[in-house]
Amino acid sequence: MATTIDGPGTPRGAATRARILAATAGLLSASRTASADGDGTLRSVTVSEIARAAGVYPNQITHHFGSKDRLVLDAAFALFLRDTTRLQAAGRRATSATAFRQVLARTALAMPSTPLVVQALASAGDDAAQRERVRLLLAVLFRQSERYLERVVTEHGWTSPSGVGRDARTFWSAVFGATLLADAGVTGGPSDLDLAGTVSIT
Repeated sequence: MATTIDGPGTPRGAATRARILAATAGLLSASRTASADGDGTLRSVTVSEIARAAGVYPNQITHHFGSKDRLVLDAAFALFLRDTTRLQAAGRRATSATAFRQVLARTALAMPSTPLVVQALASAGDDAAQRERVRLLLAVLFRQSERYLERVVTEHGWTSPSGVGRDARTFWSAVFGATLLADAGVTGGPSDLDLAGTVSIT
């Protein structure tokens, strides 16, 4: 008997897609929590695990997302963008530009989704479609961060000599790099880097 797959443009298809994405995000979060109690290595989730958690057939994952790597990338970024709302809330409580920069750096490194995103970004490799997806998702992150910084600078009467767009890109690039070093076990990781100094807001 053939499996019926709902098209991604239908309401039922959209619901299936959302369920798959949520299940994948849950599995990624669980894998990160488990790794924190073990050797620190993120365990890769399988298509069959995702399908089981979402209550779908494995071929529905490829139908809706094209590949497991694309799904994992989207799920990691969904978790990451959700965590950045907490980062923004923490930043809004800062009473000085110096405190603001320090809160951003500390919170970004502590977000559980940051290593997930770094791992997902690294998996893009030479896959042209995956690299294009990475560019799109990073553009969303940079745009949202730029708008947030612009709002904070305006509200507090601060200045951004480098420009909020550059501040946002430089900050996240430094965060991802520091996380990559830490996950690789390289000496001189996040605690040795002046991430707050990558933001020029004063």
